[in-house]
Amino acid sequence: MRKNVNKIIFDEIIVLGTPALFTDWRVNRASVPADMKMYEVRHADEDRGDPCQLARGIFVNFYGTILTLQPLLLNDCDYLDFDSSKDWGYIDDDPCATIAEFRSKYAGKEK
Repeated sequence: MRKNVNKIIFDEIIVLGTPALFTDWRVNRASVPADMKMYEVRHADEDRGDPCQLARGIFVNFYGTILTLQPLLLNDCDYLDFDSSKDWGYIDDDPCATIAEFRSKYAGKEK
């Protein structure tokens, strides 16, 4: 089941140096605002707890969905491997939970 982004409470993260909203739900792509980019995240085969790759769509080992205001540079095969211990972190100080809060905090700001 894919959820409408307007009905999700998100976690705020930094992935590859870029602010993002994260949910462990699959998101209905049609509900994503036009100014936001959507990526799905994969976990490693051997460890279901650590995200390791993002892509436009994930079928196997789905970990969650992220939304960004800035595009992330994927490789020619439309995915990007990353190290969750260095490239993924949760924002604990005054985190955003909705798209409106996220836009208010980050719209128009450079990375």
